[in-house]
Amino acid sequence: MENALSEYEDKQSLDQVVGAAVKAHRVLAGQTLAELSSRAGVSTAMISKIERGQVSASLGTLEALADAIGVSLINFFAGTVEHSDVSFVAAGEGITVQRLGSGFGHIYKMIGRAAARHVGFEAFNVTLERPLQNRPLYQHRGVEFIHVTDGEMIYRCGEASYHMRPGDSLSFECSTAHGPEDLMTNKVSFVTVISKADTNES
Repeated sequence: MENALSEYEDKQSLDQVVGAAVKAHRVLAGQTLAELSSRAGVSTAMISKIERGQVSASLGTLEALADAIGVSLINFFAGTVEHSDVSFVAAGEGITVQRLGSGFGHIYKMIGRAAARHVGFEAFNVTLERPLQNRPLYQHRGVEFIHVTDGEMIYRCGEASYHMRPGDSLSFECSTAHGPEDLMTNKVSFVTVISKADTNES
């Protein structure tokens, strides 16, 4: 079914999406064009044109085809619905992520991510602990938001350094060199959200 349905997922017009869905469900039901034609009372020529997206079928015709196949009419329009990327992470949970910063006393825990057609974001709960070795700076694509939840640190962004305390936030373009300069407490925790236009970038 996945191969059959994938045929219409990349189509652009409504007629093509619906037509490919009709064909996918017909094939899945094991019916030939002639069998579907007989059961639905629609000519094989018309069904063939519908499946190829060459005509705009009436709702009455589509309903007859759906009844004959044994599926709900809404199934033919499932491919027109834009899917949402949703994630939920309960308190205290998340995925520990090994990143470049992990070797410098950084503990990253992914707490959320979502992607749409042209943009995506990842959210992390980051914990820093003394000693903060080598004080790495980072540069990458996108924009970033940082919100300190516990502890104090000096955070560098470009030529400026910010003394950040619980409740403080910082937003910046990620191409600007950035990273923690020093920890004022033994442990610092903050939430960071990184958004990128190219969701395929690793």
